Amino acid sequence: MRLLKKMSPELLVILDEYKKWFDQAVNFGHGRLKLPVDEKRIDGHTLASATSTEYLESVMKDSHRGIPEVALVTDFQYTSLVPVRFRNKSAELCDELLEFLGAKFNAVHVHYPTGGFMGWHSNWDCPGYNILMSHSPDGKGFFRYRDSVTKEIITMEDTIGWSCKVGYYGGKEESEDLHYWHCAGSDSPRQTLGFVIPHKEMWEMMIEEIEG
Repeated sequence: MRLLKKMSPELLVILDEYKKWFDQAVNFGHGRLKLPVDEKRIDGHTLASATSTEYLESVMKDSHRGIPEVALVTDFQYTSLVPVRFRNKSAELCDELLEFLGAKFNAVHVHYPTGGFMGWHSNWDCPGYNILMSHSPDGKGFFRYRDSVTKEIITMEDTIGWSCKVGYYGGKEESEDLHYWHCAGSDSPRQTLGFVIPHKEMWEMMIEEIEG
């Protein structure tokens, strides 16, 4: 996974307009709205434990399915009890980004509360070329992965504001050096949008579009 050096002004307008709406929506009324999370997926884990080397080792020994088995996030399309206005706004944003990128579908749109996380996983269930757009208000979030060749654990700290990472997630039946174990978390509110593109040429064109 590599961090793109820049994002196009046109793309940032779309993302910033959404973030402005989101911030106003969660602060509407007398206090900050606490978005729901799927309590069953926490399974006693914290940000530190779900993104630890010890947890990675345990998941790699297990019959892993590809998706993160533990997480503390709000998935705008799948977490129950998400207010309708947030669900609809997420769908609207994803449609606008799909049109901008020329992609066919987005894989995820999640909000990390303070201390939120997605535990170690491989995305075996949805292999392909990926585009991840994340927003951090203060750079306190991170993306962590295991280098499939050196076995080194590498942490990519968030930059302040929007950033974009791109890379390839291999399927379970592909060569081990294409397996991409990764996790993410944040000590402050964070959002991530993910897109999976099946064809390398299309993915490379999208990267050019994103970089402007």
